[in-house]
Amino acid sequence: MSRVVGFKKIKFYTNENIGSGELDLPEQQMHTTSYWLSIAAATMQGLPFGGDDRRDGVVGLAFAMKNVAQLLLMCDGHDIGLSVDGGSLDRSTRTGGISSFPEALAAEPNVFIYDNYPGGIGFSRPLFEMHDVLLQRTQELIQGCPCQSGCPSCVGPEGNTGPQAKQVASLILKSLVSGASV
Repeated sequence: MSRVVGFKKIKFYTNENIGSGELDLPEQQMHTTSYWLSIAAATMQGLPFGGDDRRDGVVGLAFAMKNVAQLLLMCDGHDIGLSVDGGSLDRSTRTGGISSFPEALAAEPNVFIYDNYPGGIGFSRPLFEMHDVLLQRTQELIQGCPCQSGCPSCVGPEGNTGPQAKQVASLILKSLVSGASV
């Protein structure tokens, strides 16, 4: 399910933001297929960061995973979508294709990389089959990026994900790849 909550006016060629506004449109449903990753509550609770930093780390991890998935699947960025939610948390808001959870993570966050077409176009199964490669390459991407706390090449711009997103995403990936808690 997705809901448009606003828009931006972007200048051609420079991508300069020249305005924005709010919209109130009904939610849209699309039946499709998805690769799904749940991060264990024990892993999240073992992180030496607060709830906001944990959330930012999961959102940054999801951003990086989608970028790596595009390369592995050799698809366009618009062919797959991304959604992040906070497991059984009651409140969630959807902004920019990512559902974010405003409270401290008490449950298992979930990352969904889905086929962005009704019924799916066949990307979910190969992504599931490449699960280990996806996590390994995502870890390599984040650790190999020379930025300090996030950039569009790894976990997303710091302004979108927070100053600790890169460090938190790295710790989560370390746990997922090794199979041990942080």
